[in-house]
Amino acid sequence: MRTLPFATPPLAAAVALALVAGASGCVDTSIPDLSRELGEGRTDGPFCSPEVLSNFPPEELRIHLIDVGQGDAIWIQTPYYDTQSLETRNILIDAGPSGSVPGTSPGGDVIVNYMLSNGMVVGELLDAMVITHAHEDHYGGASRVASTFEIARYVDAGFDAGSTGFLSARGACEADVRRLGGKISSPAVPELVPRLFADTDLFGPYVDAQLLWAAKTPPSGNVSNPSGTDINNTSVAFSIRWGFKQVLLLADLEKEVEAALIAAHDGGEISLTSNVLKVAHHGSSSSSTRGFLARVFPSANNETWAVISSGRRSFGGVTLPTTETLGALTDTLLPNHILSTENRDDIKTSGTEHGDDHILVRITSDGRVEACYAY
Repeated sequence: MRTLPFATPPLAAAVALALVAGASGCVDTSIPDLSRELGEGRTDGPFCSPEVLSNFPPEELRIHLIDVGQGDAIWIQTPYYDTQSLETRNILIDAGPSGSVPGTSPGGDVIVNYMLSNGMVVGELLDAMVITHAHEDHYGGASRVASTFEIARYVDAGFDAGSTGFLSARGACEADVRRLGGKISSPAVPELVPRLFADTDLFGPYVDAQLLWAAKTPPSGNVSNPSGTDINNTSVAFSIRWGFKQVLLLADLEKEVEAALIAAHDGGEISLTSNVLKVAHHGSSSSSTRGFLARVFPSANNETWAVISSGRRSFGGVTLPTTETLGALTDTLLPNHILSTENRDDIKTSGTEHGDDHILVRITSDGRVEACYAY
């Protein structure tokens, strides 16, 4: 692979300065205190440089967590070698809320505006749309996305939870796919892959990927009156790899499924060890158990990151991510390596929290893993 010039990340720059300063004496190898530069907020982190935001170089995987407030929307741009327009695949996992529920944002509008501002054009092909599960903060903006871009492939877990809103969102996406003669993969098992943990070509020929989870019915067996946990535990989840670096995309899976993934990891069926974790269920205490995090991040370094898609909507007085989850992540990772789309939203005016804390994760051509806020 080619090695391309990039803006030096804050930690690398600090270490370089420390080495220069210590050239005539003892070298200071301590980790710099990034909080002085980046702030001391609970999810403060580095900002993307203008160069990074305006330039998508070859041989780089890009993952955007679009700030839809309380919800999920993840845009993945796969690597290319020669011509981005011909080789890169654009995949959207979840479409945020519709905005019709009090305390939520117009997720579809936020997604479309972000993607159009970052290189997509109206009517362009969206290679795949995945709705991970039948909760409104994941499917609400799908119809808006489908009306703006052409969807070539559609994936969901196969469980509709009796939700007319979900069925409408699925229908809008499937109508696009049928018009283009594309492929509908619902339920994900067996329509996308024959079984769990199997490889999938969803992310194109250059990116290795596995389907970690997708359940046509809740693992609890509760089909007629599913709880929120039941629906969350049907979520479509992936591991994706580029340049020997792994990213886990876990939707809203809760601790029951985490336990199953731990067993598969410990049994050698899969590897949870990763560089980037998209934290499950918006940082809720129902997920991200310490045992699970220990498998994902057996050791912390400058290339291990946790990213959270969340908002400031109150759930019985609790906002996400929870203090408990942030504490577990803080004990696991280096300072300023936990980023959240609700960063500092507590000091913003109600109704303005979304659309300003997007997160960009990059795995570069020379194998570096970086995450930053793309304001």
